[in-house]
Amino acid sequence: MKGNSIFRRRHFRVLYQGGLLLLILSSLFACAKTVSVFVPPRFDLTQFERVGVIDSTTNVDPSIGRYATQQLEEYIHAAQAGIPFIELGMEEEVLKSVESDRLDPEAIQKIGKKYNVAAVLHSDIVYSDVKTDVNMKEIVNLKAKVQTYLNATLSVRLNETGGGAIVWSDSTAFKRTLSKINFSKSSGPSFGMNGYDDAHRKLIPDMVHAVTNDFRGRYVKKRVEE
Repeated sequence: MKGNSIFRRRHFRVLYQGGLLLLILSSLFACAKTVSVFVPPRFDLTQFERVGVIDSTTNVDPSIGRYATQQLEEYIHAAQAGIPFIELGMEEEVLKSVESDRLDPEAIQKIGKKYNVAAVLHSDIVYSDVKTDVNMKEIVNLKAKVQTYLNATLSVRLNETGGGAIVWSDSTAFKRTLSKINFSKSSGPSFGMNGYDDAHRKLIPDMVHAVTNDFRGRYVKKRVEE
């Protein structure tokens, strides 16, 4: 009997403590609400009065580099309106104008003085050759998958022109599938094509969106007491 009495007291204490905890939590949630809080961008470009922009270098058609530069300007302006960009042109031409052979800190300082810019934004896009993967899933059942794709990397840097130091940088890599061929003994071949036309250009918006994330503010949900 004594054991049963102790068990009942412990059982009651557990129920009481659990109920009290639920009551406290309920009162806390009743006194709180969820609001949207704005989180500023990680990098504020407004600290620079004028930003010089050098066209993106690339290992394909120069027009792709020009298109990437325009996309960078548009995405950054969408995130931080009013940033004054000064388009400087192609890297080779800019370096020639300041009598430099590479974009080092000394050249950045010269560019700042010549073009009256506080920072210089420059980027580089590297595309791979078109590659093909062959995946034999089940050799016995004659199941195979052939995929053709294109890889690209985008690297972006921002240098301040006072000393030429890098104050911000980011990079990203994307893959675009150009074609797929699936074959099986039971169903035969099936094809899928995204097209090779403008494949280099079509990779750019996604890459630019990724590397400009630091310039965008965002709203997050937060619980606050009323």
